[in-house]
Amino acid sequence: MGVKIDALKCTGCGACVLVCPVGVLYIDDMKCRVAEGCTSCGLCIDWCSWQAITLEDKPVNKKRKRASKTHGRHSH
Repeated sequence: MGVKIDALKCTGCGACVLVCPVGVLYIDDMKCRVAEGCTSCGLCIDWCSWQAITLEDKPVNKKRKRASKTHGRHSH
């Protein structure tokens, strides 16, 4: 997971940058950007007056999960 910035809503105000505890948010070309290392704490979401920040879910690889569960069943 990580934060996603909606460039159409972001005004580049910098409020999110000030509250990020790990310092991965920055302003570039009047828009917020996210560097590597986001911990998905959500503080920036709470502080964004423009609702330009959301949490992005990474898809779960269900095939891989099933393969690991069935792997132990077939012991020859």
